[in-house]
Amino acid sequence: MFWNNLKIALRNLRKNKLFAFINVAGLALGMTIYVLGGLIADYESTHDAFFANSDRIYTVGSSASPNLNMGIDKINVANSAYGPFIEAELSDVEAVARTLRYAYLVTMGATGFYQTITFADPALLDIFDFEFIEGDPGALRDPMGLILSRKAAIKYFGRTDVIGEVITLDNQYDFNVMAVMDDVPQNSHFNSTLVIETALDVLAPMQALSVLRNFDISGDFNDLSMGNMTYVLLPEHLDKAWLETQVDELFERHPPPGAEPLIDDLYVDPLQHANLAIWDMMGIPVTTVVQLLGLLVLVIAGVNYTNLATAQSLGRSREVGMRKTMGADRLQLLTQFLVESLLIATVAMVIAVAALELIIPAMNNMANKVLRIDYLQTLPWLVATTGFVGLLAGLYPAWLITRASPIDALRDEARKGKKGATMRSVMIGAQFAISAFMLALVAIVYVQNQRVEEASYIFPRSEIYTLDRLNAEDVRGRLDALRHELEALPNVDSVALSSQVPYEQNNNPFTLTGSPGDDAGKFSGNWLAISPEFLETYDVPLLAGRNLDRNIANDRLEYDTTETLNVLVNELTLAKLGIGSPEEALHRRIYDLDEENTLRELVIVGVVPTQNITGLFNADRPWIYRYAEPSLRIASIRISGGNMLASVEAIEDVWKRVIPDYPMQGRFLDETFDDVYNILAGMNKALAFFAFIALTLALIGLFGLAAFMAAQRTKEIGVRKVLGANSAQIARLLVWQFSKPVMWALAVALPAAYLASNIYLDFFADRIESPLLILAVAGAIAVMLAWSTVAGHAFRIARANPVLALRYE
Repeated sequence: MFWNNLKIALRNLRKNKLFAFINVAGLALGMTIYVLGGLIADYESTHDAFFANSDRIYTVGSSASPNLNMGIDKINVANSAYGPFIEAELSDVEAVARTLRYAYLVTMGATGFYQTITFADPALLDIFDFEFIEGDPGALRDPMGLILSRKAAIKYFGRTDVIGEVITLDNQYDFNVMAVMDDVPQNSHFNSTLVIETALDVLAPMQALSVLRNFDISGDFNDLSMGNMTYVLLPEHLDKAWLETQVDELFERHPPPGAEPLIDDLYVDPLQHANLAIWDMMGIPVTTVVQLLGLLVLVIAGVNYTNLATAQSLGRSREVGMRKTMGADRLQLLTQFLVESLLIATVAMVIAVAALELIIPAMNNMANKVLRIDYLQTLPWLVATTGFVGLLAGLYPAWLITRASPIDALRDEARKGKKGATMRSVMIGAQFAISAFMLALVAIVYVQNQRVEEASYIFPRSEIYTLDRLNAEDVRGRLDALRHELEALPNVDSVALSSQVPYEQNNNPFTLTGSPGDDAGKFSGNWLAISPEFLETYDVPLLAGRNLDRNIANDRLEYDTTETLNVLVNELTLAKLGIGSPEEALHRRIYDLDEENTLRELVIVGVVPTQNITGLFNADRPWIYRYAEPSLRIASIRISGGNMLASVEAIEDVWKRVIPDYPMQGRFLDETFDDVYNILAGMNKALAFFAFIALTLALIGLFGLAAFMAAQRTKEIGVRKVLGANSAQIARLLVWQFSKPVMWALAVALPAAYLASNIYLDFFADRIESPLLILAVAGAIAVMLAWSTVAGHAFRIARANPVLALRYE
């Protein structure tokens, strides 16, 4: 019986090639997206599982305080001071290790380039069972020892037997290669961070930082840079709940200093969440979202198939009637139609898997992943999905066509009647509701991203080329010569030095007060070290007072000797201090509590507007601008006119003349902005892709419903035309009937999109003001697409000869 039903199914598919193609293509597309979403979610949620202790390793992060003003609830980074506290006070913990990341000039003989080095506590090699090719884990206990990855050893020396080789950092400090370890597999959080590159190419002991940077290896409370991790290894009898309780109590014993601390608490995450840190920070459960979007697309594809299969099967009423008359029972007919549905679903799944074999390698190349289909593991899931979709999508049309009596089936009453109309409208409405929901969400995310990008042009980011790594000791003494030579270039308008540039997500907090001892009036803000050219380079106007001047002694900060310092402040700082106007602030004395808990007197000599220097999702903050030469690490070169590429080449020539022993590290400010913005834009593109697929499938389903309903009403249309109705009136009637499920779908989709979009909008301090208008426009677009899908078909039916319509019987 099964093979007979299969032959009938194949014969029917050959007979109705167009419907078969649409059904198979739609289901294949939905299954491709669904399976890909599931594979991605599984890949992202099983990172680091190859480490022997992965289920016992946890990371310690920070719950963000509202003072951070970044639109996020948590950061997967803890201040480095908490690592030693955990180790000293939680005796049941097996091991604790911190990692800190800094970039240095790495040289081997005459070869040199910049390399990000991961400085780690020795216990890191107890927590993670890295594979060693040469040497042993004890290398991190030598303060001047290095561990290279296989990739780094080959990159530096062309081989892996490099024990004893010397590597020099910043042309000053010689380190010995003590070990070489195998590259960490790609599906690890060490390799998959979206914002920064975190590969473990070079490992150095934490003690080395005391030599390189005068760093206190017991840690500090100021650095919350991404990529600086704290790992905890628990014994088997302890779990996350125990560690969370202990960490909460430890935070209460050792709260961060300052008037307005940037973190409110510490939290604990399993190691498997570490690669999803950026999404966790934004409050977006990305794996769940990807799976949900894939499932929604599959639901739309299934409903689309059900609608089209219903329209097609009702055209086979006479076949069903004949078979019932010949003795076939309803179960046999149901089996036949379900076998056809399962056949289509199976063909669709085969096509989907074949498509994934082409898509996944391309995606791996673009996203630097190693995603693959493990057929042994996924085959049961694929078979179950195929069976579930085939049975569920085919059940309704099979039930509808086989329930008719033999007489009604032979008279084709099912196709000509209104039975099942409500169900078909509900299905097409559900299809369109999901699609409209995605479309509206895409529109809001896109407009919000455009607002972020437009706000970034407050600074001339397309005209500024930046040079990094200027704070190396050998470079500082040549900064004035570098600046003078760069300013002499024909297309260079100005050159400024600063501790950071706009759009960098750096927080350099300070605690400020209007008078000594005023604890109630303390507040937190950010400081920015600048040279006097910064305002001109970035088009920052002075509202009152004067700019900083390198020839005025108190304008320059010398950390050991300067007790009184002249500074610039922004208007938000004045508001925090209760100062009414920029003019009133001039020569006002305020006080900064520095890192050594000593008060430094600050004199306000100029006021600038409040501008969002960190930009993107950050809120405006109080800023203090000070001329602190030891903190100047980056140059901003304003280029106007001429060939940008030629100007960059000229800048590089100047660099090679003035600082030949350090390679130049430069890029346009646009690229700094894009580092984070591209994540937001990429999210929007991914969402738009899902929305496009869903909307396309919904429109195909709507077209199928239009064809079916028009066929049902052929005789009615003929009667209306004979009685005087014109083609336009009949077309409007048909279009309005097709629009009903679309209208109630919008009533469901748009409020849901509004609620969902708030999750994204809450991430931004500067958010769009009229999401309801955007939702209305998105809804109007959805309605227009629906009308355009059915209008052509409706006009064709409406213009048909009424004689042919009345002869329809």
